[in-house]
Amino acid sequence: MLSLSKHLYRAVEGTNPIKVVEMLRQAQHDVLFFIVAGLLLLASPSLAQESPLLRGRVLDADTHQSIPNAQVGIGGNRLGTSTNAEGRFALRVPAAYRSSELEVALLGYRPYRHPLPPLPGPELLIELKISPASLSTVTVTASAEGIIREAVARIPLNFPVRPSQLTGFYRESDDEATRQRYDYLVEGLLRVYKPGYQYPHDQGQVQVLESRRGDLRPARPGAPLAPINWIAGAFVPHRFDFVHTRAEFIDAAHFKDYQYRLSPQTTFQGRAVYVVTFGPRPGADRANFAGEVYIDERSYAFLGARWHRTPAGIRRERMLVFEASERAYRADYQLYAGRYYLKSIWYNTLGKPLAGQVRHHLAEFVTTAIDTAQAPLPGYQARSQYTDVFLNNPAPYDSTFWQHYTTVLPPQALLDQTRQHQADTLLRRPAPTAAPTAPVAKKWNLLKHLRYSYTGGLLSVAVPTTEARVVLAPGGSVFRADGQASTTAQSLAAHYAFGAQLDLTPQLSAYATTRHLLGQLRGEGWEAGLGYARNLNPRGRPLRARAGLAYLRQSVGRELGTFANPDANLRLAGTPLAADQLTLSLQTITDAIQPRLGLGLELSHHWEAVADLGYLLPLRTRRQLLIEEKKGFFSFNEHAADLNLPATEASVFVANQPAAGGPWQLERLLLSVGVLYRLGQ
Repeated sequence: MLSLSKHLYRAVEGTNPIKVVEMLRQAQHDVLFFIVAGLLLLASPSLAQESPLLRGRVLDADTHQSIPNAQVGIGGNRLGTSTNAEGRFALRVPAAYRSSELEVALLGYRPYRHPLPPLPGPELLIELKISPASLSTVTVTASAEGIIREAVARIPLNFPVRPSQLTGFYRESDDEATRQRYDYLVEGLLRVYKPGYQYPHDQGQVQVLESRRGDLRPARPGAPLAPINWIAGAFVPHRFDFVHTRAEFIDAAHFKDYQYRLSPQTTFQGRAVYVVTFGPRPGADRANFAGEVYIDERSYAFLGARWHRTPAGIRRERMLVFEASERAYRADYQLYAGRYYLKSIWYNTLGKPLAGQVRHHLAEFVTTAIDTAQAPLPGYQARSQYTDVFLNNPAPYDSTFWQHYTTVLPPQALLDQTRQHQADTLLRRPAPTAAPTAPVAKKWNLLKHLRYSYTGGLLSVAVPTTEARVVLAPGGSVFRADGQASTTAQSLAAHYAFGAQLDLTPQLSAYATTRHLLGQLRGEGWEAGLGYARNLNPRGRPLRARAGLAYLRQSVGRELGTFANPDANLRLAGTPLAADQLTLSLQTITDAIQPRLGLGLELSHHWEAVADLGYLLPLRTRRQLLIEEKKGFFSFNEHAADLNLPATEASVFVANQPAAGGPWQLERLLLSVGVLYRLGQ
């Protein structure tokens, strides 16, 4: 009592006396109320009995993952609660509400309404189906995967649907991881043409406006620089824009392969966000990535992501000449004029080429300007190609432009301060201001002028339906052969060819090709000559008119069989033939001049599709019997003798009648279709 008086004194000390009296009266009233209520409860046991408990769990109908924060209510939501992190809830139901409906609601899902079950009873299992909510009403969230689905559905609302143009800086570097020193560092000013985000399969275009490089690879006397050929560098703003490309981890077709979870983090770059972590679903090994994605709470816009390839994802990438051990990515977006645009990209690779030490490759892009006007695309000649090596970029160096720029990205974007300092030193180095000297002639680079050709096509021939027979009986030898073969009428023979072309000037080239026939007729040939090409579309994708003149030699023949050779000292046409097995072929050899016309369409800076039609002007035709040694697959010293017909050692019959040679011959037309591949850029 004394203690209570002390507390009461402290509560009223310094208070107006009238207010103190009012406080005492109110306290007296409250005490009487609790005494009466207690007596009533003791007098009526039914009033003291607890209401039955309703228990349940709320899950996503598609993913069967728990849904936290769902609103659970009865009696028109006059009584209610919410689900915990496991999607579970517990609610006592008074008798007056046992005939009402149970309601479960969460924005982003369809409301659930169902009569209450008999109580008490087992735990209810309630599944909610996704139903997109309007932007103005979103205040709470659904499951982690539900958030991803909603963010993907709102891409056309949050990201530009009209083409846009980004201007930004790009940096690329490469070094041996153990040395901590750059092999090269290259920067460029890019203009990136992006289609609307509702077209995920349209890659867009890139134009390199300016570039500069520092090549620090050690050059050994008499040896070329170590080759480093990272392609598609300028396309980093397209390749790793995960929203536009609909990366696998936000693609509905792959949701079944991933597990999504909400992270405790709630802010990203100062904005309230949902942070959704993702990775391979337990028990499955089809997901290629793991990481986290940041989604704005109000608009459900993707603000950025950090992700990397899983070990299984690296294995499935199947890089032929590079064994990667780490591939990591970052992408951020910024709000401009009510839409989100790409802000920056960071791409890091660590691994080992087929021959060499572990290497570190880093590529970064940051947007400096956004143009939402309908800017025209650059012409074909100005566009970068996916197969271009940025280190070899041909954009001219403009010292006037670059003197205003040093490093293009903040220091934390690189691996450490040491490398950043080295980059600053390398790229800030001013150009020498020595007196002008005579220009130094550029060295002629063979690789930039050499192209390989791979073609196939049809060759016109004249072949009747008949039988050919050859009896070979060399004088002074015990070797004898009697071979024959039948032919069916044929006017066209298929062929394939490989060759090389050396570009002497942008229009004039020299080339050489070897050709092989397929089908019932076999034969080999070659041609060598000069070619001329003129671009018919100088403002767009090059379409070249082609013309050429070549010397050609082509054999057309038929194999007659393989025969045992008992004569180890056999010699035919001055050629020793000591093998145990000899194969006979009857062939016709034609030498001709071939003028040709055609078209070429450039597919990229490295590939060109070509089609040519040649007309043969025969100079000489010879008929021969070819006798070849057969010593086995790994024999490299096989001999072959060409026996010109007619010959005393051999008798030829066609349709059982004596003949001077085979009944087939080469006709005039030669069609070739294929591709040219340029080694250098």
